[in-house]
Amino acid sequence: MTTTTTARAKARLEARIDAELDDLIIEAADRLHVTKTTFVADAIREAALKVIARADVTMMAPEVFDSMMASIDIADESTELHTLASLPRRIAR
Repeated sequence: MTTTTTARAKARLEARIDAELDDLIIEAADRLHVTKTTFVADAIREAALKVIARADVTMMAPEVFDSMMASIDIADESTELHTLASLPRRIAR
């Protein structure tokens, strides 16, 4: 944690939501035997961590990953590189 975050123990969050969503949050919090604040904070924390984690990870199907890894060992055709590689080498001292 940064110094800024550790210096402030609490922060306030306000949101305008409709009555239906409020009732849903209250019911869910009651079923988990937690406060509405705890329920909302936990849900927001989980969502935020998921977004941050997904930003650091590339998701792909296993077969796509295997194909990508296999292609690393196969050189692409490049006439320009072939031409450059066949030029006489100059060794300077």
